[in-house]
Amino acid sequence: MQVTGVDAFGLVSMIVQAAHTARRNRDQCQLLAQHVLTVGGLLRRLEIPELMRYAETRKPLEQLNDALFRAYKLVRYCSQQQENTSKLYQMFTGADVALKLRQAQEEIDRYINLIPMITAVTAICARVSSK
Repeated sequence: MQVTGVDAFGLVSMIVQAAHTARRNRDQCQLLAQHVLTVGGLLRRLEIPELMRYAETRKPLEQLNDALFRAYKLVRYCSQQQENTSKLYQMFTGADVALKLRQAQEEIDRYINLIPMITAVTAICARVSSK
């Protein structure tokens, strides 16, 4: 799956939908889904095409999209029925998956924290290129 700047909105929607069907780690999946909804709301307020024009600002946004895609795969994993695994195995892996869900949220936050710097760099690049 190719993930581009505008795909973040689609990934947010996919994460929320997958969280609704999560069977394991349901609470963690719901928390992550609520968090990415907030992130999606923030991203909607940005001029994504403008931010994607410059390599310096495009890279962290692409990394954010990659982080959202990894979060989606994790939440999707929680929604898939694991018929071939024992309850004992699922119990032991549940804590590991919960940790990975929390780490996914932290990774998304790291990129969101860069947004003010990304927008400032974009403004500088736009001014320099217009001269």
